[in-house]
Amino acid sequence: MDALSEALRAVRMTGAIFLRAEFTAPWSFASPPARHAAPVLAPSTDTIIIYHLVIDGSASVTIPGLPEIPIEAGEIVVIPHGEAHSFGNGTPSEAFDGAASLRKHVAGAMHTLRHGGGGSVTRFVCGFMGCDRHAERLFLSGLPTVIKINIRNEPAGAWLENSIHYLVSREQPGDPGFSILLSKMSEALFIETMRCYIARLPDDSK
Repeated sequence: MDALSEALRAVRMTGAIFLRAEFTAPWSFASPPARHAAPVLAPSTDTIIIYHLVIDGSASVTIPGLPEIPIEAGEIVVIPHGEAHSFGNGTPSEAFDGAASLRKHVAGAMHTLRHGGGGSVTRFVCGFMGCDRHAERLFLSGLPTVIKINIRNEPAGAWLENSIHYLVSREQPGDPGFSILLSKMSEALFIETMRCYIARLPDDSK
C-alpha cells in the first residue's frame, strides 16, 4: 500500500460540505481559525482542515504573512492547518462574517448564500475534513500552509467537482442519505486533492 493510503487509513476522518455560495464583486468572506469552528463543524474531532472549491468565476485567498493567492474556476484551495483567512474578489467596505453564519449553515441550511456588490459572480462551495489527533503526526505536519490544485484538469477531479455541484444544487438536504452522501463526496474530494498535490512534488520529496 502507498504511503498516502496508509496514512489516511490510519486516521478517522469526517468530511462535510457546509456552505454553497454565490457572491458578486466586490466581496470578502472572513473565515475564522479552524480551532474556533471545530466545536460547530465537527465537535468529535481533534483537527479541522478547511477547503474552498471555486465552481465559477474567480477569487483570492489571503492569509496574514503570505502573498495573496488567486483562484480560478475548477481550483480548490486547502488550508491544512486551519489558519484564519479571507476569501474574496475585490475590496468591499466590509467582509462577510463567516463565523457568525456558521451554525445556521452547518445545521442543514444548504440553500445558496448570496452576498456582494452586484459585479462579477463567483460560485463556490466550502467544506471541511475533521481528523483525529493522529493526522498531525501521519501527514498534516508535512503539508504547507496552503495547497491549491486545479482538479478540473484531472478526470477524477472533474467528476468529483461535477458530482458535488449537482448534489448541492438540488437543495434537498432532507432526502434520505443526503448528508452522508455529501460527507463521502467531501472525503473523496480531499483525498483526490492530496493525490494531485503529491503527484506534483519532486521525486525526492514524496
